[in-house]
Amino acid sequence: MKTKPMNLFSKIIAVADVFHAMTSERAYRKKQSPFKVLEMIFHDDFGKFDITVVKTLLSSFANFSMGSRVRLNNGFIAEIIFIDAGSQTRPVIKVMDSGQIINLGINRELYIEEIL
Repeated sequence: MKTKPMNLFSKIIAVADVFHAMTSERAYRKKQSPFKVLEMIFHDDFGKFDITVVKTLLSSFANFSMGSRVRLNNGFIAEIIFIDAGSQTRPVIKVMDSGQIINLGINRELYIEEIL
């Protein structure tokens, strides 16, 4: 039974390593938005990582991100005002200039490019 904690630890490290690598600036590419990376890990790489570990990271990141200012792919600056548990990588945001409320879960052509 000693392998279970080590196995869980290695699963956590695997997810953390990929998340860190993709959200860090590299000589050969720009860093990516944590929201975009989490979406890729959860959807595109589904089954490659332990789902419980990925969901825990998603939930923790969502709690941390409430109220954060972000830059969207269209250049708008917005604030995260709500994160739906069913769509944690695509929160509801409020555009700073116009006050417009946008649900990124519905408006799929927009996404968070950077946390400011």
